Amino acid sequence: MVLRDIVRRMLCMSDAAWYIFIRSIQLSCVMLFCSFLLLLSCDGSLMQRSQYMTAMALYEGPQGLLLGGLILSVFAEELQSRRR
Repeated sequence: MVLRDIVRRMLCMSDAAWYIFIRSIQLSCVMLFCSFLLLLSCDGSLMQRSQYMTAMALYEGPQGLLLGGLILSVFAEELQSRRR
């Protein structure tokens, strides 16, 4: 029951809030894909340490990005609802 209300509210978001939300999900997916490719190309040698650290940063970054995108989309939705 509560989950249905959440999904219904989410599907009725304003265009600006929806844009922020979708773009943050897309950017997170791209970052995770790049991290996966970097980890695949890393052979485990110490020569590739900077490449490994970059991959780990790309792996951990999407969590914060999604949280920031969610907060910004909520702010955009609240701003839009106050203007109505």
